[in-house]
Amino acid sequence: MSSTFSAGIRLLRRMAHVTAMLLVLSLPALAGWQEELSPPAPGDFQPLHPLHAKFKFGWTAFTAAEATVDYARAKGGLMRMSVNGKTTGFVRTLWRLDAHHSALMQPVTLHPISVVQTEIYRAQSVKLTLDYTPEGVTRLREVTPPDPKPPKPKHFAFANVLDLNSALQWVRSQPLRAGDRYKFVVCPAGTPYLAEVDVDGMRKIGAAHRSWDAIKLDLKLWRIDDNLSLKEHTKFKQGSAWFSNDANRILLRFEAELLVGSVWMELDSIEFKP
Repeated sequence: MSSTFSAGIRLLRRMAHVTAMLLVLSLPALAGWQEELSPPAPGDFQPLHPLHAKFKFGWTAFTAAEATVDYARAKGGLMRMSVNGKTTGFVRTLWRLDAHHSALMQPVTLHPISVVQTEIYRAQSVKLTLDYTPEGVTRLREVTPPDPKPPKPKHFAFANVLDLNSALQWVRSQPLRAGDRYKFVVCPAGTPYLAEVDVDGMRKIGAAHRSWDAIKLDLKLWRIDDNLSLKEHTKFKQGSAWFSNDANRILLRFEAELLVGSVWMELDSIEFKP
């Protein structure tokens, strides 16, 4: 009896050791992840044309929200991505949200300039402002009604940080050959992440009421703390994106496994502008 118990303890210890090793191996090297980043220069694929698009969002099998996207030229030769979204249907009766997102970007370098995002809920609104420079990003989060303590800007010092729009544009500009891997730092809202994108290959997918030849990409994220150490993203498990395999490389669909379950976004319609 005692020998069996001791053997079981040894087995559990070995399993714990192996599990710990696998977790360590599954993370990018903590001391060298910065050296593994992809070159920041955009690829040679042609830039995205101005457009107007509609997307629908869902949680598991339920459609839960919708958004319109306008990608257009702005003053000073910049490009602006404007997104207006809201929860819909039964979900809106439970969780009312109206959101606006505006992002400015340099079209040649794909460097982000600024992001202003407003989220309006039943009882409060949240405004997030991000200002990007080649050396980092400064973030300010303001809540209405205001918190007792006034908000303070936070600065993340790191070169070539991307926002959500510039990250999408940078990825679509790359060769995207099956087996390619890209690593970059993105700060889409208040937290910076290391993003790892693997090109899975070509697929057929349905979106916007038709069938598309698409390029499938798999996404992993790691949170970057104040000491530039990588931490596990506890809410985001993994994600996949599909870009059209044509001259436009439109984002057709995105799926993610989150702590709360599976969520998705899908193109509903698109119209290109002059």
